[in-house]
Amino acid sequence: MLDFLLRPLRLMAQSLIGDDSPRRVAWGFALGMLAGMLPKGNLLAVVLGMLLFGLQVNKSAGLLAAGLFSLLAPLWDGLAHTLGSAMLASPTLQPWFATLYQAPLGRFVGLTNTVVLGQAAIGLYCLYPAYLAAWWAAATIRPRIAKWLLGYRVIRWLKGAEIGAQLGLQS
Repeated sequence: MLDFLLRPLRLMAQSLIGDDSPRRVAWGFALGMLAGMLPKGNLLAVVLGMLLFGLQVNKSAGLLAAGLFSLLAPLWDGLAHTLGSAMLASPTLQPWFATLYQAPLGRFVGLTNTVVLGQAAIGLYCLYPAYLAAWWAAATIRPRIAKWLLGYRVIRWLKGAEIGAQLGLQS
């Protein structure tokens, strides 16, 4: 029971003071941003979630970004709808979208929805800048925060509880 209550705190402390490289943190944040921007309930969002949990990236940073961008994404749904409508109405892309829609799983991918297509395009456009910003934050700010947090006894205790949980010393 105690492990169930402390697990979110341990994951947060581990993401802040963990030994993940800045590259893993940045890719976790970028994939989480992309997954969080998409409307849920389509195959594209499921695949991005599977990539987030299947690749060796920082899952805490990814989940933080997914939660943050899930809250922010409805703010630019109008722009996404306009962009998705323009892409779907493009004469050069219409045959590709028609073929995708007629494919067995094509309707579940969600790329024939204007908002999903627009959010995917915006997310792909912002993927590399988000990666660079997260890499910079993980490389410069995170070590200072980790040093400051390790000065508190509760963080050292949570870090020790994580090591104990990995060794099987939990009740």
